[in-house]
Amino acid sequence: MNFKEFSKGFDQATVRDLKEKCKLLTNVPIATMKLQVSGANLKDDNATLSSVGVHTNAVITLNGELVDESVVKQTASGNPEEYGLMVRIAKIVDTLSDGTVDQIKEFEDMISSSSGRKLSENDKKKLQDKGIYLSEKIMQGLISLDGVECPSCFETARQRRRDGVRLSQQLLERVDKSRAVVRDLCKK
Repeated sequence: MNFKEFSKGFDQATVRDLKEKCKLLTNVPIATMKLQVSGANLKDDNATLSSVGVHTNAVITLNGELVDESVVKQTASGNPEEYGLMVRIAKIVDTLSDGTVDQIKEFEDMISSSSGRKLSENDKKKLQDKGIYLSEKIMQGLISLDGVECPSCFETARQRRRDGVRLSQQLLERVDKSRAVVRDLCKK
């Protein structure tokens, strides 16, 4: 890859510049693109290439998915980047909805079976730890969704992101209510 056409040259070229160049060469949307150099992920788009370990003859690995044009047409903008954002959002939401909902149900069942009886310290700890774990898992999903920046012209991706945030908030409310019940149970 040649960086001579950059007005600032290689020394001032950023990770974002590299991603743009990779997009031109591969047609992989930046939103689904992951770059690695020497095993390290290049996440900071504003970092200069030299500051993240890219040098002459460095081997850079690109991981990403090519966009299916028929799917891109389903987006409001018809832009492959919007599809890439939707893929990222879907992965986050799938993680939340697949395993987390079942784990919350298990947590609620544990609480139901524990109410009305004296809990051992071990049982109290299990309930408290499970509630903390679920809260943290959902918060990680919310933070991940927050990290997906959707331009205002990407209506479909923005709506999917909003739906994901709503789901996360609903799940977090359920866990918070259950954790309040656990606090009351642990006082007994």
